[in-house]
Amino acid sequence: MKKTLIYLLLGMSLFLISCGGITDKDIYESAKQKVESENYSEALIDFEELVTKYPKSEYYQEALLQTGELYQGHVNKDISYEESLAKAINSYRIFNTKYVNDPKAPQTLFMIGFIQANDLGQFDSAKVTYSKFIELYPDNEMAESARSEIDNLGLTPDEILIKKMKITSE
Repeated sequence: MKKTLIYLLLGMSLFLISCGGITDKDIYESAKQKVESENYSEALIDFEELVTKYPKSEYYQEALLQTGELYQGHVNKDISYEESLAKAINSYRIFNTKYVNDPKAPQTLFMIGFIQANDLGQFDSAKVTYSKFIELYPDNEMAESARSEIDNLGLTPDEILIKKMKITSE
């Protein structure tokens, strides 16, 4: 009986150690350390794990934002550039929807439009996104940039320069 009790306690201890060792805080701190050491692809894995497994974590919001930024930087070379950008847009969209009043919410909406216009060539989608940005955040410091982006959608840098030169000469 004594042996059985010892084996039972030992088994339960091993089970508890293997199941409950890593917390959301551990994952977050690991991800931040990986960012600091410029190991971005590994940091992305940690941030994604936090977002997926711990949606109620106090670190969720920051992990969601970091996930978007890392996907925008295409740090995961196992997926295509376009897929990485789509994942960045998705992370930014979730952030902007869940945390519309957060000071970083305008940045996430602007970045969605920026990716659509400048990386994916989705000018119609970008126009909708930038227009929504201006509607929601008309006094934001990036509102003028959003207006400028709308005015120059689809133009090359040379075409934008020529357009500006015509405006100033008139």
